[in-house]
Amino acid sequence: MNRFISSVPIYDIAILGAGVAGLSAARFLSSSLKGVVIESEKQIGGLAWQLGCKATDMCLYCGVCHGIQLRRDLEGFSSYPFDLILDQQLSSMTKENGDYQLSFKNGRSITAHSILVATGIQPFDACQVPQYGYGTFSHIYTGIEIERNLNSEGVNAFNTYQKIAFIQCVGSRNFKEKRGYCSRVCCRYALRIAEDLAFQYPHLQIDMYYMDLQLLGGKKELLAEISEKRVKLIRHMPYRVDSPNGKPILMFEDDQRVTRIEYDAVILSVGMIPSPGTKQAADILRLNIDDSGFIKDYGDGTTSQENIYVCGTASGAKDIETAISDGKRVGRRILSVHQELQQVKS
Repeated sequence: MNRFISSVPIYDIAILGAGVAGLSAARFLSSSLKGVVIESEKQIGGLAWQLGCKATDMCLYCGVCHGIQLRRDLEGFSSYPFDLILDQQLSSMTKENGDYQLSFKNGRSITAHSILVATGIQPFDACQVPQYGYGTFSHIYTGIEIERNLNSEGVNAFNTYQKIAFIQCVGSRNFKEKRGYCSRVCCRYALRIAEDLAFQYPHLQIDMYYMDLQLLGGKKELLAEISEKRVKLIRHMPYRVDSPNGKPILMFEDDQRVTRIEYDAVILSVGMIPSPGTKQAADILRLNIDDSGFIKDYGDGTTSQENIYVCGTASGAKDIETAISDGKRVGRRILSVHQELQQVKS
């Protein structure tokens, strides 16, 4: 199904990143423009296609189904309606006569009139907060790990647990590390995971430690109901997780005293940070970034360089549904500019 390029063609649009935002833009533009999608990994879909549906006996509107539908739509074609290059690392960019030449580390080059950066996002590495014991103690997970295993045997251990805790905002809302932004997805995915685990294992007691619960986007009422019925919300941020007896113990200050509470498992709701590809693309394409390392969107996906656009989570944290919509939105902008240019030429 994948179509690889052997020559060095000229394209109307080159899309950097084959996550759901880039693929949505590519699909939208494919009927009007000659496009190529370039992905640094060996597979497409990005983070969104790695996550599992969190539905119980009802849909929890996690957005995973939108990514699944996009995959089915693309698989409905006998071949992709755009060219696809996988496992390629961008190395340089030059501009000549209004077009961009992109070169890659394996020596391949392409030329494109416009570029769309859709290099995505990645979960924060919980090992960077060693006070929470991830990678050191057992029974400490990240929310992304749980999401990837919700629909498999990977969460069978929770059947033996009685009491678990979520710790929110791990890796985000940290101004000292220049990650003061809200990742916009952590609270929502944590509540949906909690609902799914409670549905599978009704005996579980679930506590959630948070600083500011963000129920953004659609279906806020559903998430508010989950937060009221399924979890015990505790507005404290543990400063450390210990495990002297094999079980995680959360430690936090309460009324100037240190409180210690033991759990069977702890889930760290890690935030989202710019992917390495986003920083690399910004450097090579000479794009302005914001204080958090995301590419600056100056409106309708425009960037600091002419005919270079950005969409999806390359410009900031977004959920799956919003990233897909953003790809289509910026695609419409690119098509409009292209059509205006053609009218001028004619």
